[in-house]
Amino acid sequence: MVEIFKSEGVTEAIMAGGVSKRLMFRNIKPDLRALSLLFKLKDRKDDTILRALADELEKEGIVIREATAYVKSILAGDEVLTRRTPSEEEWRDIAFGMKIAKEIGRLDIGQCIVVKNCAVLAVEAIEGTDEAIRRGGRLANGGAVVVKICKPGQDIRFDLPTIGPGTIETMKEVAARILAVEAGMTVVIDRESMIKSADAAGITVVGIEGGENPPL
Repeated sequence: MVEIFKSEGVTEAIMAGGVSKRLMFRNIKPDLRALSLLFKLKDRKDDTILRALADELEKEGIVIREATAYVKSILAGDEVLTRRTPSEEEWRDIAFGMKIAKEIGRLDIGQCIVVKNCAVLAVEAIEGTDEAIRRGGRLANGGAVVVKICKPGQDIRFDLPTIGPGTIETMKEVAARILAVEAGMTVVIDRESMIKSADAAGITVVGIEGGENPPL
């Protein structure tokens, strides 16, 4: 990657898309530079890995820009994005979920949790958001509240929480009811299609400013 960037005169880059951490536990064959980088890591948390990669690229004169440098409009706003608004009980679950999710994020475990009736049903770890939704949604037996936040101290150059039509499709599998995300820090992919799908399924999508203290 470094060789290609340098040969093409690339001096800035943006990270987009996802890479599953499960690859670390499969038969991958990194080159010597990647091996050296891995051995220097203090742990294998998301931020540790991504910041080390960014630092390595910047040593070569390739500056990593924030993920939304040119597309601020794709961030979720502080609003209910869908037709249906949360009920009073669902607002309580959102407030509860936001608080717990921030603590999980502070520990750099994951960005998403699933709750219902102020009980935590699933916490995202290495499996990713979709699998956490499926696991928690099955336990909820319908009506689960999915909360996705930006981790405290999040490096906005990479790994911003992201939702899209695929998130809604996963929620539909387990009849989850609410998707609450942190406004201004969550990337929304294909917004129009996502909202249309959510409305058709009776799913509420809401952005919360600061990820805390949603209205009750």
